[in-house]
Amino acid sequence: MRMKDRLVDQAKKLTSSSRVVRVISNDRVMRLATGVMDAKNRLRAARERAAEAWDILLNGHALPNIDPALDDEAGVHGATPARAPARRPAASAASGAALSVVEETSSGDAPRERGGSTSRPHVNGAGANGAGTYVAAAAEQQLATQMAARTSLSRIGGRDVFEKAYKFMTADNARAMGVYPFFRPLDFNNGPEAQLEGRTVIMLGSNNYLGLTTHPKVREAARNAIDKYGTSMTGSRLVNGSMRLHNELEQKLAAYHGKEAGLVFTTGYQVNIATISALLSNKRSVAMIDKDDHASIYDGVRLAQAAGARMVRYKHSDPAALDSALSEIADTEGALVITDGVFSAQGEIASLPGIVEVVKKHKARLLVDDAHALGVIGPGGRGTAAHFGLSKDVDLIGGTFSKSLASIGGWLVGERKVLDYIQHFAYSFLFAASAAPPCVAAAMAALEVMQEEPWRQEKLRENFTYMRTELQRLGFELGKTETAVIPIYIRDDLKTVMMWKSLLDDYSLYVNPFITPGVPPKQQVLRTSYMATHERKHLDHALEAFEKVGKKFGVI
Repeated sequence: MRMKDRLVDQAKKLTSSSRVVRVISNDRVMRLATGVMDAKNRLRAARERAAEAWDILLNGHALPNIDPALDDEAGVHGATPARAPARRPAASAASGAALSVVEETSSGDAPRERGGSTSRPHVNGAGANGAGTYVAAAAEQQLATQMAARTSLSRIGGRDVFEKAYKFMTADNARAMGVYPFFRPLDFNNGPEAQLEGRTVIMLGSNNYLGLTTHPKVREAARNAIDKYGTSMTGSRLVNGSMRLHNELEQKLAAYHGKEAGLVFTTGYQVNIATISALLSNKRSVAMIDKDDHASIYDGVRLAQAAGARMVRYKHSDPAALDSALSEIADTEGALVITDGVFSAQGEIASLPGIVEVVKKHKARLLVDDAHALGVIGPGGRGTAAHFGLSKDVDLIGGTFSKSLASIGGWLVGERKVLDYIQHFAYSFLFAASAAPPCVAAAMAALEVMQEEPWRQEKLRENFTYMRTELQRLGFELGKTETAVIPIYIRDDLKTVMMWKSLLDDYSLYVNPFITPGVPPKQQVLRTSYMATHERKHLDHALEAFEKVGKKFGVI
């Protein structure tokens, strides 16, 4: 026997001995061996953690990204690479929250940033005209840094999973200074007007586009459904949660859109999560999404990615960028192109004709989320595809009850076989309780009213066209809005919040401030939305308020 063979034979005997087996099977020994073999990767991970710790030390933590659609342009087909913004050091968390410090001239000129002036800042609305909260410059810088920072708390780890919650201070600080604009509970909401903390405000922050939430027929339908069916089915559509009421609405939605079948969901958010995850269920699937798509679409894609699907983002509403992205997928991959019909922050209608042409060219499939288009655009309020005469060219159209349909729930229309597959393979549909009877009945009544009272869509278009024209005349920047959503671009976090507060406190005008990280830097807006039930007196009061506040803060 050769020396090599004898050595191999001895090695086999040694490794099979009970003593050696006990040693190498010992957990501590195995961990040590693994550590030695993985030393290079461990060092790399340690360097990354050290770099992250240094970044946190310099910049702190702030709000997580609210909507992944509003991230920067990185990884987007057709996007122009942007320079990274310069980092600003975070102020001490102990310095408290803040808003912009401004001082007004006696003549009412636009405010300017407080610099070396010796005038005393107003605190907690103590200004002469109650225009807003003014705080010290140090606190201003602290909240400005918190608002603008893009570092997400979600990356904090450790033994206590609550640690990130304890380090989240931005909301508490803003509440303490009386400038927190979110989660404000309304006393009640009658449509064009609402009651907030005991006072009446004009509502320009609702998606109740056709004003149907208080329509007598819609209210009566919900009441009758409770009397007949009760408040809930207490089960999923798969087992005991389906009833004829669901099927009836599905048939009406399909007929309304000229599609073969419909499917009713419990929420609009669930529509995208269920549809996307069910259809993109393996490694040969690609989600091709507009960069500015809604967060529910991103979440649906995340579920699909867990099954191996890929996500590719293309430049916002850019068919050429979509064409380029689809050209790069493999022949063995199938793509589902997903776009909002009307983009909820911009009020912009998707470039659907070009998108449809590209989708057909590459033999992909197309899903359009018409949450903000139903009841707003298209013949009879049928949405984006009908607006362009492309209903037959869009494979799937989905949306929500919570806008024009004055309820809560979601809907999807398309081919029967495709919807049948989704309802059997989408876990978030299979295992979620079904839409409650009063919600389904209210949505069905709203769909009927929408068709019986076409004046509502006409009046809505009249109202938002009037506001768009007048706001542009005043000098506001409105972007590419063509619908009932009209964003007023402020492009500064603190100024946006200050204007929101002044409009609410001084003019009883309710609008929605969109600030970072909910929108990208320099994209901050006051988002306004309009209803068919707004009267001209509401709109003229709003215009007067916008003009005064816009001039006061130097926006116009």
